Amino acid sequence: MTRDLIRIGDLSRVTGVPIATLRYYESEGLIECVRARSKYRMFPKGTVDIVGRIVHLKSLKIPLSEIRRIFTTARQSEEEASLATQEHYLELKQRLAHILERKRVWEEQERQVRLLLESLPAAAKGGDEHV
Repeated sequence: MTRDLIRIGDLSRVTGVPIATLRYYESEGLIECVRARSKYRMFPKGTVDIVGRIVHLKSLKIPLSEIRRIFTTARQSEEEASLATQEHYLELKQRLAHILERKRVWEEQERQVRLLLESLPAAAKGGDEHV
């Protein structure tokens, strides 16, 4: 598990963001850490990307309060998108079941028509000999 974590000092070096700022981001809920037994702040490696996004948004003069709102909305949107995807999947599954049932009915109707055609007299099959 520690292979997937990075210390705050290493996170600072990789991102170029001071340790104090990273602590502030953590206190504001923008990034999350895990406390190791040694009491070091350890961050998932994906935090590097998150801090990069924060730095980019700040360079666009977007305040942290707005960045927090963006991140919260993004997390909610992911959950909503997941739910919508599940609902869409269920809808498609129901439509497929309906289509397969219609196919089965049509195949049965086709079978019945063939049986009917096979039961007709030979004259009706080959044409009318009385014309």
